[in-house]
Amino acid sequence: MRAKVLLYRLGEETETGRALRGILREMKLLALTVDETMLGARVGVLASTNAAPTDAPPPGEIPQTPLVLFCALGDRQLERLLAAMRRAGVSVPHKAVMTETNRGWTLERLIREVAREHEALQTGK
Repeated sequence: MRAKVLLYRLGEETETGRALRGILREMKLLALTVDETMLGARVGVLASTNAAPTDAPPPGEIPQTPLVLFCALGDRQLERLLAAMRRAGVSVPHKAVMTETNRGWTLERLIREVAREHEALQTGK
């Protein structure tokens, strides 16, 4: 699988999305936009294809949380990307790395889990 970064709610129309996409272009990393129509798709399917799955059922409530999902990046590549984001002042609180565990989750589940973990870290609960 080719290294790529999936972006949810970080389109070109947002300042953060534009800045992040610029960094990804400079690093020659593929940026894929995932949207609400893909929330029912498995993370591994989204990461392994450049096309939206057509059989993903829509969720009940649409998550509003932007998310950056790193797929198949090596450790050094990920460190360089995160450092470039910090230098450029690009902040996306909800980030995740695709793992063997979460690759079978739906995108919606991953977004909700990352948001829950982020909230727990912020509140200490």
